[in-house]
Amino acid sequence: MLKNHHVFSFYTQNTGKIVKHKNNLFCRSIRYKKIALSVALLISLLISNVAMANDDGNSAPIAAFDFAIAETLTAIGHPSGFLSGLTEYERYLRLDGIISDATNLGGRRFPNFELLASLSLQHILISPPFHANLVPRLREIADVKEYPIYNFSDSDNGHNHWEIVEELTRQLGILVNDPVASEHYIKQTNHHFDNLKSQLNSINSSLLIVRLVDDRHARVFGKGSVEGMVLSRLGLKNAWQNDMGQWGMTAVSASSLFKTDAKIIFIESSYDRVGGRRQLLSDGQWRHLPSVKQDNYVILPLNYWHWGGFPSALRFAEALVEALEAPAEPQPVGTSHH
Repeated sequence: MLKNHHVFSFYTQNTGKIVKHKNNLFCRSIRYKKIALSVALLISLLISNVAMANDDGNSAPIAAFDFAIAETLTAIGHPSGFLSGLTEYERYLRLDGIISDATNLGGRRFPNFELLASLSLQHILISPPFHANLVPRLREIADVKEYPIYNFSDSDNGHNHWEIVEELTRQLGILVNDPVASEHYIKQTNHHFDNLKSQLNSINSSLLIVRLVDDRHARVFGKGSVEGMVLSRLGLKNAWQNDMGQWGMTAVSASSLFKTDAKIIFIESSYDRVGGRRQLLSDGQWRHLPSVKQDNYVILPLNYWHWGGFPSALRFAEALVEALEAPAEPQPVGTSHH
């Protein structure tokens, strides 16, 4: 077959005469018609998708700069898709894919601004005061919405932490045009916590939530953290009544805990190998704590964010209730999950 010289013949309906066309001209005409048809179909599909998106109330992409915001959006069925510090959260919690299908936007404190600017975002969500210094630059990229959740530096202001996180959930539902989903999740969460509370037998002793830093220092958690919020919601008493600092935790020395009469809830550290807590308790001076000597303690996995939303609160609460209702022996709880 010679290129550009093959002749295509067909009969006309009126004359029956053979009409000859050069094959390349005929095929080109058909090809143009196919392209035109494909373009028309594509445009139609795009218009249809846009209409469907508008009907569903979906909006342009959202970037989250706070884990509590990101996990709450995921819980109500509207994941942000973009999260600053994603790999850091996954490493800290030892949970890959905790925010499914999300794209990492760089570090928690140092996001990738070039990537951010290329995303055509509608909203960037932060929880001040964290990232407050970045707000002017972020506003050059997209609308910045601020959701203060933690930072209880004025600890006597009467804030109800549970209500604040509940309101965060409600406001995010409004933002993504799906308030029904957020209200449903709030109702589910309250129901779940009511069930957990009902599982607890009479707990007379106070609880002390501790994460060991090394063989002489620790962090204690309370009001302004997920741990403090969960204790309050479950009707449990926090043994640490001293200042918690603006982030719901305070650094303490080992000696400051020796006079504390409480059941200690040791939280595993993300920076240790699995079982590192038990090693510290058996070798360091922590083994001399009265609660440790009396086996009046448990060890919980760190599979939640200390300053998270309801999803983190649920994971901590479930592990806590399981530990409190388990047989009274120093058995690590949940370590088989790592």
